Amino acid sequence: MKSSTLLRLMIVVLIVLILLAILPYLNLGKLANLLDATSTITPTPALRAAATISVDGTQWGVSTCYIGAVEGSSRFNIADLKDLGINTYLLYGGMSRWEAQDDDGIYGYPTIDQIKADPNVINWKWWDTIMTNPPAGSDYWWDPKNPHWHGNARTLFSALKAAHIRTIISLRNRDDQGNPLWAPNPPVTSADWNEWWEHVFATVYWLDVRNNYDINDFEISNEPNISDQGWGGTEAQYFTFARYTYDAISYVYRTYLPGRVYHVYAPATSLGRAGAGWPKDALYNISSDFDSMAIHLYDSNISNYVEQVHGWMNQAGYANDPLWLTEWGTFARNKYNSIPFNIELINNLIYGSRPGNDYVYGSQIFSLYDFDTTPVGLISYNGEHRPAYYAMRIGIRALQGCRPTYQSTTSSSSLLAITTRDTAGNTYLLVTNQDNATWYGVDADLSSLMTSGSGKVWQFDAGHMDTVIGSSMLKNGHVTFTIPANSAILLEFAENSASVVPTT
Repeated sequence: MKSSTLLRLMIVVLIVLILLAILPYLNLGKLANLLDATSTITPTPALRAAATISVDGTQWGVSTCYIGAVEGSSRFNIADLKDLGINTYLLYGGMSRWEAQDDDGIYGYPTIDQIKADPNVINWKWWDTIMTNPPAGSDYWWDPKNPHWHGNARTLFSALKAAHIRTIISLRNRDDQGNPLWAPNPPVTSADWNEWWEHVFATVYWLDVRNNYDINDFEISNEPNISDQGWGGTEAQYFTFARYTYDAISYVYRTYLPGRVYHVYAPATSLGRAGAGWPKDALYNISSDFDSMAIHLYDSNISNYVEQVHGWMNQAGYANDPLWLTEWGTFARNKYNSIPFNIELINNLIYGSRPGNDYVYGSQIFSLYDFDTTPVGLISYNGEHRPAYYAMRIGIRALQGCRPTYQSTTSSSSLLAITTRDTAGNTYLLVTNQDNATWYGVDADLSSLMTSGSGKVWQFDAGHMDTVIGSSMLKNGHVTFTIPANSAILLEFAENSASVVPTT
C-alpha cells in the first residue's frame, strides 16, 4: 500500500517537473498573435522575434524577365526545365563542339567574300552530320569525362523551341580544354578570319535558315578575360574578334532573315582576373557590335557589381540596354546542397528584380546539370534534384516574366521581401529569412494592393523543398505568418476584383 502511494507521488512530481521545463515555450498569448487560423507553420522552441512588412501600392518596376540556367553535359530532360519554370537556357557552342576539325579540310577556305556570294561553298554535309550524328552519340562528346547525355543537337534545339525557351549560344573559338587545336587563337591573318567568320555564319545559317530552330541570341566567347577558359588573345584582340563575330551574325539576318530580331551579347567576362573593367571598355570600343551587356558574376550578393556595370552603361548612353548575368550562382562543388547558400540565391533573384541600377533583365544560373560527375549542377548526373533546384523554383514562381513589382519594406534586416503580380492578376509575396537561428512572426500589410483574398503558401528550408504547406488569408489587407530561420516563404493571393485596390 505504501509503495503504491509513493509511486503515485513520484509520478505527480515528474509531471510537474516536465511542465516547468516546457513552460518557457508555452507563451500562448504571443503564439496566438503570431499564428492565426490560416497559418500552417508548426511552432518550435526557437528564438523568436516580431517583424512587419509594408507593401507599397505604387508599381515599383518590373521583375527579371528571363530566369534560366546554363546547360550541363551529364543530362538533358525538357521536363526538368518545364518543372523548374525556366524560360532561357545557355549552351556553349563553338568550334570544339561543332567543328573540331576544319569542316572542309582547306585552311582559310572559303573566304568571307566567297560565302557571301554563295553560301553553298560551305560543306553543309559536315554540319548536318555533326548536328545529327555526333561522336559517341552525344552532342556533349567534347566534355573529356563521362557520363554524357546521349542525344544530338537537333533534339536539344527542337525541344527548347517547342517549350518556348529562349536559347543563347556562346560562340567560342576554343573551349576550356584548349580545343580544337586547329582553331586560330586569336585570329590574326586573313585565313584565320575566314575560318572564324565561316564558323559563325555556318552556325547561325544552319540553325535559322537551313533549319528553323528560332535561336536568335548569341554570346561572343566565354570569359575571354580568363585564358584557361579558351581565349588566347588580349582585350583589344577580343574587340576585333567581336567585330568579325557580329558581322557574320548580322549578315545572316540582313540577307536571309530580314526583319527578324536577334541579339548579340558581350563581353561575357567574369568579375575576377582583371575582368571587372571589360564591360566598360566594351561600351566604348564595340558598342555597335553588341546590344546586350553580358557579365558573369559569382558574388554572394550581386548588387555591387551589377550597380557598377549599370553605372557604366548609363554614362556611355546605353541605360536602356538589357543587362544579363549569363553565368551566376557557384561553380564550387556541392555548394547547392547548402540551405544558407540557397537563401542567398533567392535573395539575388530578388535583388535582380529591383528597379534602377540593381535591375537584371535576364540570367542563367551555372549550371542546371552536373558537368560529367562534377557536382556543380542544380541536378546531379544521376538525376537527383539538389536543394538549390527548389530554391530557384520558388523564386522563379514569384519573379520571372517582367511582372509588375511593389516595394516591400521589412522591419528586420534579416528579412528580404518583394511583391509581384502575374498576368492573371494573382499577387505574390516572396520573403526570405537569412538569420541562422531566429524565427520571425510576421505581420504583412498589403492593404494598398488588396483588402481580402486567399491562396497558397509555399515554404523552402531544410525540411521543405518548395512545398505547399497550406493556405494564406488576407484580413483587412493583412496576413500573419511565421518564417523559420534560413528559409523562404511565398504567399499567393488569387485575383479577386472585389478585393483588389487599383494601383498606379
